[in-house]
Amino acid sequence: MGLLANIEKIRENKSFFGWIMLSSILTDEWNIFLIPQTNLFVENIYRLSSLELGIITGIVILGAAIGSLLGGVFTDLFGRKRVFQIDMALFIFSAIFSILSFNVLLLIVSRLIAGIVVGADIANVYAYIMETEESGKREYIGSLGPLIASFSIISINGIVLVLLLFKGSSLLIWDSSLMLSCIPASISLLLSPGIRESVPWKLESNKNISYKKMFRKIATGEKLRNTSIYSYISGVATTIEVGTFAFFIPFIVSRTGIFNEVQVRLIVLSIYSTGIPAGFIGAKFVSRLGFRRISCYGYLMTLLALFSSAIFLIYQLYYIVPVTMMIFVWGNHWNSQPIIPSQAMVSNTEFRGKSIGMTNFISEVPAFLSISIFPSFVNAVGLGISTMIICIAPIIGLMASLFIFKEIYGSRNDINMVQYQ
Repeated sequence: MGLLANIEKIRENKSFFGWIMLSSILTDEWNIFLIPQTNLFVENIYRLSSLELGIITGIVILGAAIGSLLGGVFTDLFGRKRVFQIDMALFIFSAIFSILSFNVLLLIVSRLIAGIVVGADIANVYAYIMETEESGKREYIGSLGPLIASFSIISINGIVLVLLLFKGSSLLIWDSSLMLSCIPASISLLLSPGIRESVPWKLESNKNISYKKMFRKIATGEKLRNTSIYSYISGVATTIEVGTFAFFIPFIVSRTGIFNEVQVRLIVLSIYSTGIPAGFIGAKFVSRLGFRRISCYGYLMTLLALFSSAIFLIYQLYYIVPVTMMIFVWGNHWNSQPIIPSQAMVSNTEFRGKSIGMTNFISEVPAFLSISIFPSFVNAVGLGISTMIICIAPIIGLMASLFIFKEIYGSRNDINMVQYQ
């Protein structure tokens, strides 16, 4: 009875609604990073080629791109709460489907479904947060996504490390990682009946418009237009960073050939642990620095880290690479924090879901391509050259932050933006 009473108390507390929604980002990021963090074991189970490994790693991102467009439509049409509940149920289904997949084709299909749900959830959750939280708090909560991503990566690697120490098989490690991803989704689903629908959406739902009309509105508003262009360009830049270097950190560390499985996992945990203070401090500093400066500082750090990592990999100074990887993780957290929240903030309720979905779609498509070919590219030209080429991404992101993005911290674009009564 104590547990049920606590659940009811949480449901009745209005301040928890946004946080319950945000908690689903843990499930999103868990699904996005699951195969990249366990690819060595998936490769052992299914006997994958480099191309198959790249496709299976990237298929979640392709699904997220598709899901972003679908989720944007559904969240604007059916409401934030209903889409959230469907997403959480589908997360659980996709995890069970992946566990039961006995060949590569079924695994690809199950991970595609998981990716579609990820994309839909991102469009839905950020729309809800921006419509229900007060100015200042919504920027802070919206910027916590990268912090949650690091927590999910650390959790996955922690599970892997424990099972390695107990001599767990590749199959046990993979299945356990999948099953544990159901926990945050199940808790969110359990708490979801207490979430109240967004009042702005209820007031504006009858004005639900098409993507074509959305783009017309974006083109005619300077603040919305500049922020959207920045979000599209920066989204591509940061997801290419994540979809190559960050996704394959375990792959890169293991390919050096100087660390055993347990050492690789400890190094990866150390690297991604940098994301905890980076994500927390970045979200706290948003109110002082604004989104624009956070983005610029982030891209400067990732550019420095990628260039240094490439040099060290080329000259086989492998023991220094984990340090530059830590700098990269910090910078990538900062340059990714403004992208979705800023797009969500300047968009009108009548197309907020679609607007977020479109930004995420544009971000994910090139990331899918880069993830799919990265292992093969590494085999062809080597780790160092591959990493050096990725430096193009933060350069483009930095240019967009400096010359296109205008600070929008505190912006409120809805005339009917009201709190719960």
